[in-house]
Amino acid sequence: MDWLSLDKETIFRGKDDHGNRYLSQFLRDYKQTFNPKEINAGCDRCLEDYYRKLTKHLQIMGAKKPNSGYKLKEKYDGIPLSFGSREFAFNATLTDKQAEQLIKNHKKGKDLFDTIPDKTKKEGSENKETVINLSKSTRPELDEMAKGLGIEKPEELANKDAVIEAIEKAQAEQDKTKKEGSENKD
Repeated sequence: MDWLSLDKETIFRGKDDHGNRYLSQFLRDYKQTFNPKEINAGCDRCLEDYYRKLTKHLQIMGAKKPNSGYKLKEKYDGIPLSFGSREFAFNATLTDKQAEQLIKNHKKGKDLFDTIPDKTKKEGSENKETVINLSKSTRPELDEMAKGLGIEKPEELANKDAVIEAIEKAQAEQDKTKKEGSENKD
C-alpha cells in the first residue's frame, strides 16, 4: 500500500474499496517494517508516532533504493531472515548482508532468489557488478557460461534446466575450492 499517497485522517478513519479499514492494514505494515513488541491502536498519540515513523521511513526508502543486486523469488518475498526471526527480507529493502545471510543459513540457499549478482572481476570491467538471472538467460547464453566454468559440451545437456543445474553445481564447487584455499593459507 502506498501510505504516502493517503492523508493521515484517511488512514486512521477511512476504508478501502472492499470495506477494510486502512488503519488495520497500516498497522500490519508498520509491524512488518519495525517489528515492535506490541502496538497500541487505541492510543491517538501512539498512532501519530506510528504514522510519523512509517511515513518518514517510506520517504527515506523511496529516496534511496537498496543497492543490492539480489532479488527474491516472488513466493519468498517477506521470508524471515532465520527460523523464528522477527526480521523479514523483502525485495524492496533487501541488503547484500541479508541476502548473503539467507544463502548461507537457509536450506534452499540460492534457490530463494531470481537474481544473484556476480561479483567476480570481469575482463575490462573495474569490478562492476553484473546481475545474472539464469532462469531468464537464453540457452546459448547458458551454454557460454557453462563453457566458461569448464563444463564440457553443455549443448549436449537435455534442456535449459539441466544447464542451469550444471552451472550452479560448478559455481558451488568453485566457491568451495576458493573457501578451502583461503582456509589453508591461515
